[in-house]
Amino acid sequence: MKYAELVKQGQLKLFRSGINDHDYDAWILVEKICDISRTEYFIKMHDEVPLDIEEKYFQAIEKRMTHYPLQYIVGEWEFMGLPFKVNENVLIPRQDTELLVEKAVEVIGADYYVDKQDVNVLDLCTGSGCIAISIAKMCPNTKVTGSDLSEKALEVANENANLNKVDNVHFEKSDLFTNIKGKYNIIVSNPPYIKSEEVEKLMPEVREYEPRMALDGDADGLKFYRKIIDECKEYMEKDGYIIFEIGYDQSEQVKELLRQKGFTDIEVLKDLSGNDRVVTGKRRQIYV
Repeated sequence: MKYAELVKQGQLKLFRSGINDHDYDAWILVEKICDISRTEYFIKMHDEVPLDIEEKYFQAIEKRMTHYPLQYIVGEWEFMGLPFKVNENVLIPRQDTELLVEKAVEVIGADYYVDKQDVNVLDLCTGSGCIAISIAKMCPNTKVTGSDLSEKALEVANENANLNKVDNVHFEKSDLFTNIKGKYNIIVSNPPYIKSEEVEKLMPEVREYEPRMALDGDADGLKFYRKIIDECKEYMEKDGYIIFEIGYDQSEQVKELLRQKGFTDIEVLKDLSGNDRVVTGKRRQIYV
């Protein structure tokens, strides 16, 4: 089979299986499994595909036909321009989450921190480590701690730190603050925030394959925001910042939780789709 026919067959199979991005997914699998770029493909499109490569490609297509996530099939995904290993033990990094990293980098680069040798950052519910590692990579004056309850997720995070050659980040097994020591200038988190009843309504790629413990935010989706905001005072430096990713309809509730605990300079940032996606606050007033 020639490369052109390989792509065509892959796209058709995914289309018939109801995969939304069937053309894109078939292309990505060609690039990864055949180890060729788009440019190389157009040079080789009328060449014969080696039989072993053809077999691997259609095995991957068949897996994707079951709605198994493309990112898990490929085993790696890009976030903030960096590569991250992913598997079923971690959430797949998403573009919306880059907004959280961008805000953290902005805060670290602001006047308050610009002369500090070590800005201590804590990433709760770190998962693949994509947030913690991206901040550490972009801000060498930081010391970043990522924590997660899942040992398997932490294995992936450590692998990603090595992959990206970042040595100013480390990871701890912790149920939120349980095993965390010291104080931090910035706390960031993309916690589970989907309402329990809504998890079952998610697309099958998410509902069936991504770790539920990283998705389910309890009945109202706010369980982890409450717990983090209630407990973070013991772990934040004076004038420290907290930065959350949130669900599109949670900004007012999370803002109110922050206000109740004395945070000021509360700000909501919108993602590329115009949805509320990140909430930030600064610790200035005395906690209540």
